[in-house]
Amino acid sequence: MPPELVALNPRLRSLANASESELLGAVASGGDTKQAAQAEFYSRHVHYLFAVLVKQQHRLRRVVGISAEDLVQDTFHRAFSRAHTFSADGIEDPDHLRRRTRAWLGRIAQNLLIDAVRQSSEIADSAALERLEDEPPPSSRPPPDSQRPVAELSPAERMTRAFQRLSEREQDVLRVSALYYRAGDEHQRLPNDVSQELAKRWQTSNENIRAIRSRALKKLKGWVEELEASGLQGAEAP
Repeated sequence: MPPELVALNPRLRSLANASESELLGAVASGGDTKQAAQAEFYSRHVHYLFAVLVKQQHRLRRVVGISAEDLVQDTFHRAFSRAHTFSADGIEDPDHLRRRTRAWLGRIAQNLLIDAVRQSSEIADSAALERLEDEPPPSSRPPPDSQRPVAELSPAERMTRAFQRLSEREQDVLRVSALYYRAGDEHQRLPNDVSQELAKRWQTSNENIRAIRSRALKKLKGWVEELEASGLQGAEAP
């Protein structure tokens, strides 16, 4: 936090040297220093969190329609509302505690993303995901009416039609996977904590989540190929 602001506010002066756990404790207590503690905590970590999330800016907008800036603000809002859940686990070293705090913020941001993805209707991770980069945004194209001839559907609409054939669980797993898709990487893998969150949500194991993801992708690819073949046949018909 800028020294001049600290100097002007006695409450900030008293918190400038407080640890992360002390700041969050002040936030959780809801006392007179709550706002000052929030300001100090925010200033310590906002640039780090933004730098991490802005690297996913394009994917955030494309998959869940949220900006890095909005996700940062939502993350701090959630963190402050759940400040009482933070545990320093006996850590006193400032650098170690800072890393633990930022990992905690990262998990909050990740859970917010998973919640947003679950509510999104965008296409999930697949080998054809890169093709969607060139498609117009969802708001500018008509929905893939199931009654429209396949030959009239765009590649993205064909994938949407195929995606809608998946179960709710399969769709959820693939939507979350889309956030971690890395173009050109042959070994796509969900982070362990993300897989654990999905496993908890669907009351299954991490290994089964990976199996669900793999099977769903195979189904999706097969159905898309069928639709593409059907579209070609329809286009060639007299």
